[in-house]
Amino acid sequence: MDIRNTSSFLSTLTAGSASATTKNRLEYTPPADEGINLKEAIEGGKAYQEMQDQRHAEFRKIWGDNLDNILKLAQSAEDHLSAGFQGFENFKEKQAVEHPNIDIDSLDVALEDGQLKLSALDVNGQPISDKQLAAIEEDFLKEKELVESLTLGLSELTESIANATSSLAIDNDLEFSSEGIVKESRFSLNELVSEYNQYFERTYKAASEREGTILDGSDKMVPITEKYQTFTERLERGGLELFSIFNFAQQKDSEPVNIYSIIDTKA
Repeated sequence: MDIRNTSSFLSTLTAGSASATTKNRLEYTPPADEGINLKEAIEGGKAYQEMQDQRHAEFRKIWGDNLDNILKLAQSAEDHLSAGFQGFENFKEKQAVEHPNIDIDSLDVALEDGQLKLSALDVNGQPISDKQLAAIEEDFLKEKELVESLTLGLSELTESIANATSSLAIDNDLEFSSEGIVKESRFSLNELVSEYNQYFERTYKAASEREGTILDGSDKMVPITEKYQTFTERLERGGLELFSIFNFAQQKDSEPVNIYSIIDTKA
């Protein structure tokens, strides 16, 4: 299926799209609600902005402005994958009803030859039949927005990681389809969720954030890994920028790289 046959899809990979994403974040305004104290709402908006600024500052301190393309791709991938993950979870719930013999947690999606391919196991841990998989794929391809989000997200994330390896003179075998989509994704969706959760646990294991407000005496420090528990929450908190960079050491068919020695050379 060619999802890149319109100019609207091509525009999502341009710098303009990434800039718009960044602008929307910087202009974040807490939703209006009659029950929200104005001062608390303003503080919430400032806290969100500070979180975004901190993420960007961490990225730029290590790598510098010359790797902005990696940042833009990672930010665009984050938006697409956040929507794609939630949409795929909804899709899995529907398939669980229609196919009760499937281990629904095993239902996965990855980019192969520039297109999304599904895979799943039955409740006994065996691959489902080709006929059943074809029926699920038929339903999946009808979800055009979901297919677009996952295709672009997995492609952009893989390209962001590949750009990081290229910046460090590490060979990679990245190839693109005629539509500009990465042919083979770095992760399947399930692999991404698993690896990102591990990355998040390592990165924030000793960090805490304030919860509540000083005004009403409900403020307290909460471990970040406890405050953000779902993949969607963690993705919004941690982003994909540094995740993309640090995963160059995990590239297949590549020797492990000492990240700390490279950071020293970039300082």
